[in-house]
Amino acid sequence: MSEQVNQIATVFDSEGQHVGEVYAKALLQSAAAAKKVDLVVDQLESFVRDVLDKNAKFELVLSNPKTSTEDKVGMVDRVFGKSMDTIVLNFLKVICRRNRLQHLRSIASAAVALRDEWAGRLQVHVTTSAEMTEASKTALQSKLKNTFNKDVRLLTKVDPSILGGLIVRIGDTVYDGSVDGQLKALRREAGAKAEAAVRAASANLAS
Repeated sequence: MSEQVNQIATVFDSEGQHVGEVYAKALLQSAAAAKKVDLVVDQLESFVRDVLDKNAKFELVLSNPKTSTEDKVGMVDRVFGKSMDTIVLNFLKVICRRNRLQHLRSIASAAVALRDEWAGRLQVHVTTSAEMTEASKTALQSKLKNTFNKDVRLLTKVDPSILGGLIVRIGDTVYDGSVDGQLKALRREAGAKAEAAVRAASANLAS
């Protein structure tokens, strides 16, 4: 049962990522034509962070199928019409009309990643057991910048279960410097040595 649930979750995650990338690309192409990429991405991020994440009732109204599309569009227009760039405002209206609000966080995340890609900036995901200080972030960012010879954006997350140290992910590559990761590596090494010893003993018995 749990395997089936995990498979379903993976399908939903993949769908959300795909939708996010498609809509983010369309949004950034419009923003690039108007030379407003940074403004548009920053406002979309701000909408997710400062509106959706902090106002569950507002998000519930916008995502409620019982709320008519025109009511949703009108609400967005009334609340943000005077403060938001027209590209972002019209984009949110499209999202409402197409019932894609549930993918807006994926779209915002994909838009940030695409902007960094266009700018030749490296996105680095860092997981630590405790909150990093600003000095630590600056030092790590500087080290990574010198290593890869690129501007770096750090995306940090706290996970106490990793038992100290940090895990760095760049694209599909993971550098696990946590205590937990080191212990797992030692266990893998010990298991490999034990397996090799059993194979050697079996070979000797057979000869």
